[in-house]
Amino acid sequence: MADGERYEAKIDDFNLEMETIEDTIEKSLAKYEFPFRDGALIEDMGQKARVIKMRCYWYQETYEVHKDFVKHLEKKDPYELLHPKYGLMKGSIDSFVVRHSDLKKTAEVDITFTQGLITQTQAEPKYVNKGAVDWGAEDDFATGQTELIEELEADARDLLGTEAREILSTILDPAQGLINQFTNISAQAREYVKKAEGLVTDLTGTLSTITNPVDSLLAMITYPSTLPGIVIGTIARTLERYVSLYDTLRASPTRFLSSLAGSFTSLADDAEDSGMAKYVTIASAQRRALETAYIFREDEDSREVVKRLEQAPSFDALGNYIKPESTEEILTVDEIEEILADTRTDIKEAVDLSRNMTSLKSTAADLLFHVNEIKLERDKIMTVETQDTLPLHLICLKYGLPYNYANRVESINRIKNPSFTPAGEVKIYVR
Repeated sequence: MADGERYEAKIDDFNLEMETIEDTIEKSLAKYEFPFRDGALIEDMGQKARVIKMRCYWYQETYEVHKDFVKHLEKKDPYELLHPKYGLMKGSIDSFVVRHSDLKKTAEVDITFTQGLITQTQAEPKYVNKGAVDWGAEDDFATGQTELIEELEADARDLLGTEAREILSTILDPAQGLINQFTNISAQAREYVKKAEGLVTDLTGTLSTITNPVDSLLAMITYPSTLPGIVIGTIARTLERYVSLYDTLRASPTRFLSSLAGSFTSLADDAEDSGMAKYVTIASAQRRALETAYIFREDEDSREVVKRLEQAPSFDALGNYIKPESTEEILTVDEIEEILADTRTDIKEAVDLSRNMTSLKSTAADLLFHVNEIKLERDKIMTVETQDTLPLHLICLKYGLPYNYANRVESINRIKNPSFTPAGEVKIYVR
């Protein structure tokens, strides 16, 4: 992005019109010099903090907003800069210079932003082991909510032109009707707000008897009290209520995700009249991707429990039989691949609607990375034919499996009495 070119960016909850004045990146080099030798041995120690100098602009109707922004710059906590080229950056604002004119109602603020410690790169997975796939998915989900708000804002500007500035920046009271909080707007703008209000009203009444969990990820995300923030926040909370509705189905992950997909599709269809089905579809893909990550994490945890139980001794020092604990049910390779394929299909549909949803692309990559990693360890399953009624432990030994595998084999066959496994087809693991 060339210097002097203006662009839309965001610092915390403030949408800003900016241009880059200077972008400085320095390397930290260790230089070792030796007697009687020319030059030096140089060791690259990585990059120093990136420093970006930017200029923000406010005009006429947005002039008063710059006062709130300048007040906001007094905080000591880290800032989040959402840059159109560099993505989400966290750091501090070293200094700022304000120039304004009350007569012309214009203001400029020059900002020096220093990026904080970079803990990961895009090329690296967002989690330290394959069982923590939900860490990266949660980060992407939170970022995706911001991206979705910005997508709605961009579409509104394309539709309403200069009038969109007031529609998008006005702070609203969610408890009141949206349309009544706007005055002196065109018929086109009024119709747009009216449709947004209709969608919010319908979604607020959907599953209204279900309370959104106070400890969920969504509860930690702050949505701005603007029209885009209210719309996207309402969509997200409605999807979360559907997750709570089907929570009892989590024991069957494929059924749980299928139920979510059906309900999410119906919501998107119902939003067609408001012209906002696009945002419901994208938000649905975000939520389903997050739930898929949770399922993969829970499945990996269950697998660790099963592996621990398989290693436990079956008899004590006196030769007494130790009844094993009940085993956790785990997903097969086929089930994992089916879940991944369905989720990535949803993500592709959402990305086709908006190429700016980089967080969804990141989640898709993380889920694929996770599945590829666990498939290297996940046991395969094959079907064998038994001719007689046999104990399940004996079937395991017959096909080269430790007898401790019996509990896990039972979980994928639904055998009523493992001591008398009936003749016929039995699924077993292949080591």
